[in-house]
Amino acid sequence: MNVKVKKIFEKVGKALSIAVIVLEVVIILFLIVSKIQGIPPTLFGHQMYFIRTGSMSPALVEGDVIISKKYDGGELNFGEDGDVVTYYGEIGSSKNELITHRVISVDGDKVITQGDANNVADAPITKNDIEAVMVYKTVVIDKIYKVISSTWGFWLCVFLPISLLLVAEIVSLVKDIRKEKEGADENGNKKE
Repeated sequence: MNVKVKKIFEKVGKALSIAVIVLEVVIILFLIVSKIQGIPPTLFGHQMYFIRTGSMSPALVEGDVIISKKYDGGELNFGEDGDVVTYYGEIGSSKNELITHRVISVDGDKVITQGDANNVADAPITKNDIEAVMVYKTVVIDKIYKVISSTWGFWLCVFLPISLLLVAEIVSLVKDIRKEKEGADENGNKKE
């Protein structure tokens, strides 16, 4: 392979490695900051919600991540295939918890929701109580979140790639120094 082409591939590979690590760190920081602030991560007008219970099983299970769009006050679909909405409601003694359940009926401004796995409907809410409407369930983000949420996963996803990049840079630097020495020797300089 031509030396110039090889160098181009090495530089492109190095740039892609750096870009992937930077993107990974940005996403992880984004998730950590959102978790610390206690708000759902929001990106491009869509919010990420993490399912914490099995009340929506089998459609959504604990650990799933859904992407939802901020609710604009429009029409809601209800019934068996009703919209899945997220709102702040009462769970046990806690009065301000995020709940993600399906809309089973709408009467004017009054909305009734229920978890797919629950036998009883939730207390009525109003359309103003609804934060967001689910657009889709992610397939990849929930797995990434589960991994980075664990201690070993955080180390694996953050520090391992950074360490590998540093090792690659050191190896590359050593190779460059050796090449410079070999090039100097070919030009007639004495080896020491």
